[in-house]
Amino acid sequence: MISNSLSKNILLGITFLFFSTYLFKVSTCYGLPSNQSSNLASNSSSNLMTKNNNRAKQFSDLERQIATKMALDIRYFCQEMVTNKTKSVPHCLQPVTKLPDALAEMITTSGIGSVVLFAENLVSTKQIIQLTHDLQQAAIKSTAGQPLIISVDQEGGRVVRFAKATSFAGNMAIGATYPEHGVKFAAESSAIIGKELKALGINNNYAPVVDVNTNADNPVINTRSFGEDPKRVAELGAAAVKGFQQHSVMATLKHFPGHGDTHVDSHLGLPIVEHDLVTITKQDLAPFQWAIKHSDPAMIMTAHIQYPALDNSTIENINGEHIVRPATMSRKILTDLLRDEMAFDGIIATDALDMAGIAHYFDEVTAVVETFVAGADLAVMPFKIRTNEDIDKFYLFIKAVAQMMQQKITDNNLLSVELTQSVARINRYKANYCQLPKSSIAKQFMEAEQFIATTAHLALEQALADNAVVLLINKRTTLPVEVAKVARIHLFVLNWQEFRALKQAIIAHWQKAGLPIPQVSATVISEGDAKKQLARGEKLTKADLMIATIDTKIASVVDIGGAEDLLTSNNGKTPMLNEQDKVSYEQLLSEQLQQAQQHKIASILIAKGSPYLLTPYFEITDAILVTFDDRILPSAEGQDYSPGYNTSVAIVVGEQKALGKLPVSLK
Repeated sequence: MISNSLSKNILLGITFLFFSTYLFKVSTCYGLPSNQSSNLASNSSSNLMTKNNNRAKQFSDLERQIATKMALDIRYFCQEMVTNKTKSVPHCLQPVTKLPDALAEMITTSGIGSVVLFAENLVSTKQIIQLTHDLQQAAIKSTAGQPLIISVDQEGGRVVRFAKATSFAGNMAIGATYPEHGVKFAAESSAIIGKELKALGINNNYAPVVDVNTNADNPVINTRSFGEDPKRVAELGAAAVKGFQQHSVMATLKHFPGHGDTHVDSHLGLPIVEHDLVTITKQDLAPFQWAIKHSDPAMIMTAHIQYPALDNSTIENINGEHIVRPATMSRKILTDLLRDEMAFDGIIATDALDMAGIAHYFDEVTAVVETFVAGADLAVMPFKIRTNEDIDKFYLFIKAVAQMMQQKITDNNLLSVELTQSVARINRYKANYCQLPKSSIAKQFMEAEQFIATTAHLALEQALADNAVVLLINKRTTLPVEVAKVARIHLFVLNWQEFRALKQAIIAHWQKAGLPIPQVSATVISEGDAKKQLARGEKLTKADLMIATIDTKIASVVDIGGAEDLLTSNNGKTPMLNEQDKVSYEQLLSEQLQQAQQHKIASILIAKGSPYLLTPYFEITDAILVTFDDRILPSAEGQDYSPGYNTSVAIVVGEQKALGKLPVSLK
């Protein structure tokens, strides 16, 4: 609980904010002359700088330590909230692509240790470099004089944050190449991602995922995992760590102690893993232990998961209920197990603290303090700064955390020593990985253009797809097809982007085979009359071959960013995470495949995501190819393309064999 004196200070601070906001509204409502408005803005900026400088001097040593251990996202920021006569928009959705002065001042004044970037922040190569440069310039002006850890989720596959970068097909695709290629693609793809991130000024990647996915219903890990074999996951994870870190980008193993056997998304709730100690050791912990020993990862991210076999102690939540401590708040798991027993000496970061697995059960101050007491070095996304008013609230938040932490230290002085060690650990890794470029920013622009999505990098992206695509079923040796007998192909797809990418792959491979390009028709479900077309079936019945696609991804908010999307999408309801309407699309697809069967037309289904959800199609299609990759990308020529589609069509025409081996078991 926050003390009465602190509560009074917070109340006074909030009252001051409301009064300041009122004065601002009065001045704008009554229309100050333009020169006076300009002077007011100038004076406000000057006053803000003076105010922040004074506040920086007022921070205690403990408060500075607390700030160093904060990792804030700067996804959105609004100078003032948008309002109209009928309603106020409660969530700021103005992306930060250029660092606002207010945020720069906040970074300098507070001395925070890290920021997290999202897709909204990352528009173009030049813009990203300018943004990361400005962030670092603000950081080194702080009293601590330390650069920032600038983090991003660039896993590949489902979770990517860059529109223009080499992203690769993701971990399960890499796992599918393991029997033939070992750790080759894990090492090479992570090295390329690391090289591109470094060129953009980003020094920490929240990857690789080393969760062992043993639950077919897992909504948040799934294809983000290398597979279900702990040994395979361990070796591929360690190789990925080395790939990132050889280019001076910190790797982050996640999600400790393991998120692979859950059916609840920790963005939406608090999962529990009921494994016994033997299973936990051999399955969940094994990849983390292997990577710690063989690749020296800079960071490990905790999971908001209850593991009673590791820690069955309880903690009181905001509703007064006593629940099993989540791993993020467990000293037994983070300090006794990870730090001491497993000998991890890197940075322990929490998963985002705005996720429901924590935010629905604990207030913001308690959440941060409990993670620090447990042994976490970085509190990731513990507080949202979206407006100028939030900055002042954040300073009060730091003080509130420091005061509660001081109470914990009074009870256990060892925490003070650990806090100092934690800050020193963060700074040590900053010295190794966060050194600022010595070249001019203009030269950084030029060099980055030579690194980002080069021809060689994109060739490896395609090579991964070529070696990862799995032929799941192939009835009556449907594949490869007798290309010379195929004059008409009918496509069943969700949208025109898919149609263009698939048609482009068909044209390219038929041309390569030296055969006339077939006529291509399509049922595009996003069209208003698609169901009528399907009912008539006139396009299908004229075809010699049907190719359909489906995105079998189990939706998670991590795909579009994080927990905040729950608040900013679909009027606060759980957002539609797939463009695909799962029920209607699957029903229509099944009908189309059954029609193809009735007319004795060979059908091929290309699955772009999870293999777990494909069993309903085993009886109604002739062949299924699994690409694990749902990305459709713009090419340099402006055409839509998909590495997975390119490989799939090459397999269809017999240009190559399906080389991937499924790294998970289907029930």
